[in-house]
Amino acid sequence: MTRFAPPLACLTLLGFAGAAAALDFPNPPQPEAQALVKRFQADYTRIKADPNYFKPPAAPMAMPCEVPQRDLYTPLGLHMAIPGEDEKISRMSRKQLRDLGLDPDAGASQIKYSNIRITPVKAACKDGKLDGDAEFLVQFDTLMELVNDMDLGTKKVKMTTRLASQQVSRYFLTFKDGKALDGEKYHANQSAMRNRTLYDDAQVAQTMSKSDIPDAPEPQVSLNYTNFMAGRMAVFTVSMAPKISAGLFGVNTSFQQQLDSQFTTGLDMMQAPYRMEMYKNDKLFMTMETPVKNGKYHGEQVQVQENYLKASNLRLDQMPGMERARLVTVNGVEMLETRNCYIDGIMTKTLNCPKD
Repeated sequence: MTRFAPPLACLTLLGFAGAAAALDFPNPPQPEAQALVKRFQADYTRIKADPNYFKPPAAPMAMPCEVPQRDLYTPLGLHMAIPGEDEKISRMSRKQLRDLGLDPDAGASQIKYSNIRITPVKAACKDGKLDGDAEFLVQFDTLMELVNDMDLGTKKVKMTTRLASQQVSRYFLTFKDGKALDGEKYHANQSAMRNRTLYDDAQVAQTMSKSDIPDAPEPQVSLNYTNFMAGRMAVFTVSMAPKISAGLFGVNTSFQQQLDSQFTTGLDMMQAPYRMEMYKNDKLFMTMETPVKNGKYHGEQVQVQENYLKASNLRLDQMPGMERARLVTVNGVEMLETRNCYIDGIMTKTLNCPKD
């Protein structure tokens, strides 16, 4: 297959500094991950320098041939927008939650898609089917609601959280005989999110409004590099992270630009182990490694993450369910290590976890 990547404009040192100097980049130990960090730096700089990157062309081209919805929606990240697919995914998610010992009825509705618009930027067909390198601009809105009850002792208050987003993505794919190939893929996404929480009690609504966190002043931008054939993926997300402090009349919120990076290997669930590594700016945030057997988690999962207990002055022995956790030091930083045991894809509480 043809290895396809979007062309990169020549970058001057001044242009790069203007677009990305505020970001602190991670330095992962793996050479493949280091190469992706460098590619992200170049791609993100180019995107920030182009005010029209997430806008459709002034004279958009027509789809060069008729494409079945599934063949187009699936590689463009719209699989759940295909009629009937959301119910299938919901059933699978509920089963996975039950297998993990979690509540499958957590109150979250399925994501609802609307205003879907797909604009080909570059596309060609052969024998009536998409073929060759292609570029698509994808625009859509999503809405999800989470409903919970707040028990205030004397009464219960219904709380409805509405998570809405407006998203635009540019996908770079390679097609053959109408199907997107599973080799190297790249897409960039811009999303503006708006979260609102409603209460069916006016007094509670007024009280809770004092602690509302405002929406981020800028949309977040994510760049996704995936190669399923190699079993790896990297996602870089630049967002405005809120910083909350107490004020005289409620909470004060300021925003600071943050880079979240995630590197995953073993995506195909056939290359043991499955490993994920996450960074906040240039600091290691979490690593997780899980053995895999016959396409399922099988063995001891080891997770190391930022010690979130430290900020609250809590100790491990004060937290229920943390009996198998311990504090470890990684690159001179104290972190929290937890271990879980999976057998044939199901998390168990056995103390003798299989090592095969």
